[in-house]
Amino acid sequence: MNDQIKPRCPYFGVCGGCQLQDVPYDEQLVLKRQAVERAFSENGVEGIQVNSTWGMSNPWFYRNKVQFPIRSQNGQLIMGYFKKGTHEVVSIKECYIQDPFLTEIAKISLKIIEDRGLTAYDEVSGKGLVRHFIGRSSFITKEMLLGIVINAKGMPASFTLANEIKKQERLMHRQVGRQKNYPEFDEKRRIVGIIQNANVYKDNVILGEKDTKLLGSSFFMEMVGGFKFRIGLHSFFQVNPVQAKLLYKLVKKYADLTGEELVIDAYAGISPIALFLSDKAKQIIGVEEVASAVKDAQENILLNKLYNIQMVLGQIEKDLPKKADVIILDPPRAGCSEKALRAVIKVAPRRIIYVSCNPKTLARDLKALIQNSYKIDAVQPIDMFPQTDHVETVVKLTRAFS
Repeated sequence: MNDQIKPRCPYFGVCGGCQLQDVPYDEQLVLKRQAVERAFSENGVEGIQVNSTWGMSNPWFYRNKVQFPIRSQNGQLIMGYFKKGTHEVVSIKECYIQDPFLTEIAKISLKIIEDRGLTAYDEVSGKGLVRHFIGRSSFITKEMLLGIVINAKGMPASFTLANEIKKQERLMHRQVGRQKNYPEFDEKRRIVGIIQNANVYKDNVILGEKDTKLLGSSFFMEMVGGFKFRIGLHSFFQVNPVQAKLLYKLVKKYADLTGEELVIDAYAGISPIALFLSDKAKQIIGVEEVASAVKDAQENILLNKLYNIQMVLGQIEKDLPKKADVIILDPPRAGCSEKALRAVIKVAPRRIIYVSCNPKTLARDLKALIQNSYKIDAVQPIDMFPQTDHVETVVKLTRAFS
């Protein structure tokens, strides 16, 4: 184990984006299973079998999203990822885990921004205009949505800037085609919208609240497992759509629905899990505390012509329905709060499916559920983020005393 190989990326070891490129991929999968096992052991969740991690046949160029900070260095604008544990930007010219079209349009956009003489944001002083470049894309619909985050309410000649970027689609295609390290693409991407986002706060939050549509649409269309999704700049959506499909199908399998169940989709986001379960559940209630996500979810439900899904704007701790046969938990990295777990336990569903991106908080929460009459039936790690040390895990629990 841990036989080192030569990393594919020239920035590996400096850039904080990847941690495991020097480890053979089959060993990466073992390490991720072991990370889950270790978290369980450290939290007193003993005697549980953790399945082998589900990997990818091609663990490269899988990310459908980039968020690049833009800074100034030696009088020039640079853009890339932060060094691990710092906010020092590593200037990135190529990346082997994200959509190559996003990489190339980001570089093109940076040059246009620099040619216009626009300044980069400085975290220390809070001055400077351009903070981040954001790109989102679909491997299925081939649509791209771009965002420019600024430290002001507006940007000089922002609409013409967006038009200049849009006009460089052909250059983006040529640059992807010229790069011998990129895979071959039969179809080209097209930019369907460019958004200006204003974030005037001196903090590390990437997006502000106010968007201005500079060009085209405020969203792009994505498809996963036959379902359509409208995704905006702020929408949370899995960055690896190939593995996301596997994850949602596994949640459906673990839910073991017969068509008569009331399902609660806690931390529902823009409703992908609810959509995947919709044909097997009698009713699904999604609970989500972010208003924009609830709005996106409602649009996705209508878009897919589904009539057994209801969205609730609220917190799991306060607004969880009092009855459910199955509860899906898909919290952020911090896991479920104690109040949220108490609310779930009070509902006493027959099954709980827990989706986690953090083994440590997952193990902590599982221990609480085990202490309240639930037993673990299955633990399946999924490699959503190849070349990194992150792992997604899906756990099936059933109530021990019905």
